Amino acid sequence: MSQFLFLDIEQLEQRLEFNDGLMLVHFGSPLVSSCSFAQRSLALIAPDFVGQLQIATVDVPLQDVKKLQKFSIRTVPTLALFDGSREVERLDKILLPAELRFFLRDAMAFYGEVWPAPNNEDQGFSS
Repeated sequence: MSQFLFLDIEQLEQRLEFNDGLMLVHFGSPLVSSCSFAQRSLALIAPDFVGQLQIATVDVPLQDVKKLQKFSIRTVPTLALFDGSREVERLDKILLPAELRFFLRDAMAFYGEVWPAPNNEDQGFSS
């Protein structure tokens, strides 16, 4: 379930309407280089969350203010975590893959999901 979904704003709205688990949405733009970094970070950690988290990428039209306002997008990249159709967490800063992994594990634990066991890349933290 951790495959990437590539959606537009309208498709995201429809998907969230029927979402019954956790979904991480990366709001970005191909015109912004930091969005590419965020996308690569997500690709690196996605295998850790197979079966527990859906990950969607939405290229937002930066010139369409109404669509940006619909999801309160003030900057890209923005990562939003949805529990069902409700947004429960938001990051509008760039995280390294290890930081993003820790954030998602904590969020999944808080919202009642079992998180993946730590691997050797998670130095400095014990389970």
